[in-house]
Amino acid sequence: MSEDKAKEKETEAKKAEEAQAEEKKAEEKKAEEKKTDDKKSVEERKAAKLERDTREADKYFYPNKWARIVLTSAEEVMGPQGVRSMLNMAKIPQYIDNYPPDNMKKEFSFGGVGQLQQAIWDMYGARGARVFAVRAGEQSFQVGLSQFKSVATAAQVAMRVGSLEAKVKLGLEFFSKLFNTVTDQVVEVSEDEKHWIWKITHCPVCWGRVSDEPVCYLAIGVLQAGLSWVTEGKKFRIKETECKAMGHEDCIFMIEKVPVE
Repeated sequence: MSEDKAKEKETEAKKAEEAQAEEKKAEEKKAEEKKTDDKKSVEERKAAKLERDTREADKYFYPNKWARIVLTSAEEVMGPQGVRSMLNMAKIPQYIDNYPPDNMKKEFSFGGVGQLQQAIWDMYGARGARVFAVRAGEQSFQVGLSQFKSVATAAQVAMRVGSLEAKVKLGLEFFSKLFNTVTDQVVEVSEDEKHWIWKITHCPVCWGRVSDEPVCYLAIGVLQAGLSWVTEGKKFRIKETECKAMGHEDCIFMIEKVPVE
């Protein structure tokens, strides 16, 4: 090979390397721009959620008794003074020493539920808020069930037959009807090969809240209690994979079909 041809080949190889480097740089820039756009889109959705939630704070309601349980559960841990501080932080001081009535009327706004959950989060951090919320959720389920004893008894009879998977499926369908009746939240149930999927469209737990992580632990507590009731004590892994507080369309909970124990 002549010296001129060798230099020509070397020049072509160098140009190819430079072209590849430019192409890689362009792809990285495009990926970074997409990442920025995606982040901007999420922030825009969060801002739109806050605006909508503020506008519709008193449009959807939670049962008085369930809101009362959130407060009484908190009082057992933080004491009356702690609850007063929490209610002030939540900007609903009208409930200080004046808890919602002990009935299932839908009169406690979703805005109030979200503010309470956020106040607990601000006071105790994510970990502490999870403990409070799950505990209150479990108690809420038991109380809600007691208000519909005849329906619950009939549901239990129906769930005695069939496999564990069939029982859970029937149970989740029963729970969704219960929650869609006693609250203004909208729940849908579906499944894939490994999970039951619990979707909340109007979610009181994250109403008026934005976050970079899922926050609906009150709902997880309710689900844990419900699944334990259906399966006579078995536990299931539940993970919130999408949350309206993060900018998602709905709050999605994935429930593994195989129990932990």
